Amino acid sequence: MDNSPTIRSELGPTLKLAVPIMLGMLGYGLMFVVDVAMAGHLGETALAASALASNLNYIPYVFGIGVVGAIAVYQSQDNGAGVGESAPAILRHGMVLAVAISVVAAIGSHAAADFIPLLGSSPAVSAEAREFFILMSWAMVPGLAFHALRGHRDSQHQPWISLAWLSVGILANIFFNWLWMFGHWGFPALGLAGAGWATLAARLIMLLGLWWTPGRGEVRWADGLQLAVFRRLLKTGWPAGLHSLSEVGIFAVVPVMAGWINATAQAAHQVAISTASAAFMLPLGLGIAAGIRVGEAYGAKDPRKVQAVGLGALVLGGLIMAVYGLGMILLRPVLMQTYGVAGTETAALASTLLIFAAVWAPFDGVQVVAAYLLRSVNRAAWASWSVFIVYWLFCLPLALALAFPAGFRLFGLPVGVWGLGAVGIWIALATGLILVSLAMAWKFRRTAQTGVDDA
Repeated sequence: MDNSPTIRSELGPTLKLAVPIMLGMLGYGLMFVVDVAMAGHLGETALAASALASNLNYIPYVFGIGVVGAIAVYQSQDNGAGVGESAPAILRHGMVLAVAISVVAAIGSHAAADFIPLLGSSPAVSAEAREFFILMSWAMVPGLAFHALRGHRDSQHQPWISLAWLSVGILANIFFNWLWMFGHWGFPALGLAGAGWATLAARLIMLLGLWWTPGRGEVRWADGLQLAVFRRLLKTGWPAGLHSLSEVGIFAVVPVMAGWINATAQAAHQVAISTASAAFMLPLGLGIAAGIRVGEAYGAKDPRKVQAVGLGALVLGGLIMAVYGLGMILLRPVLMQTYGVAGTETAALASTLLIFAAVWAPFDGVQVVAAYLLRSVNRAAWASWSVFIVYWLFCLPLALALAFPAGFRLFGLPVGVWGLGAVGIWIALATGLILVSLAMAWKFRRTAQTGVDDA
């Protein structure tokens, strides 16, 4: 009887690990939503300031999350290779790396807070965003340490423990927001700064709770630190962080480009991109789980299992987002009402943009999962370069050419050609996502077939 792993047989174990991780990633995204939603009760200035500070803070934070993701990669590979005794060293060095990166990022962000007024927001918004941004910068330290520890726990197949403490953190964040933002129980009403302190406190609770929950394993601080272990983590972590920056960067530039067209294009883009990205955490959680299982098979030098787990996750990631894309199309009237723009020019344009979002949705699911699979087979650098080349050297110039008419110049250079407006930007984004997903899926399959022996 042939007991070789198949896509169908490996879907169950992958989902068993993926579901709590997917829920956890959704919960982590919810923490940002909670801050912004509760800030809305402080007024328009606080709401705008919270959005500005959160988006700026997300840039260095997402880089750090990409770097510490190497902990799960190498721990899963070592588990598959039967060298689980490396766990204390990987955890020890991973935690030090997370703290080092986050402290440097926090210091740099703290110093950069004085430049927020140069970004063009009103003086009132800039002033309120500054203190919140500084607090969120220092909240990166426990936050990134939590991600590092969570990666270790998940690679040891303990995702429900991470989810439990993340749930505690969400509730703590809501409670401390209520306490400190609005001045309940005798505390001063700190406004938006209270949300920053709440995030810092909630992340500390999450980190300490996850650290002291039984099952973590030894750390062996007395064994010291070795440069070779840091090099191993950074071999995957550094390009993974740059990969994340490339993605975040291109989607940060696009709304600025939409603003060059007109206010309607910018508003429609915001409605459409908010809707399109709402389910992003689902394939992200699936990718983390599939990456752990592929890393175990890769470490065990089992190419059939690498292919079965990986290809199954790619198909599942595409299907999840395809269903979501179909939902976006069918629910466009409801979505426009939810955003409060029904019957406007913004709604008409946003409804058109959501068609492009639905087209790229399954490819987005594939590329998110493929990124984690490539990291788990030691191809993080290839993935990072492919994303940079497609997004920045192809997608960005294409967006400029499609969106703006002939004669439009940027930095003195003629870049406009067709003048399709926001639709042109989204055609370019869809093209880029499709190319990236196909390239990374092809690279994973090729590596799974030929590259397992170099683990």
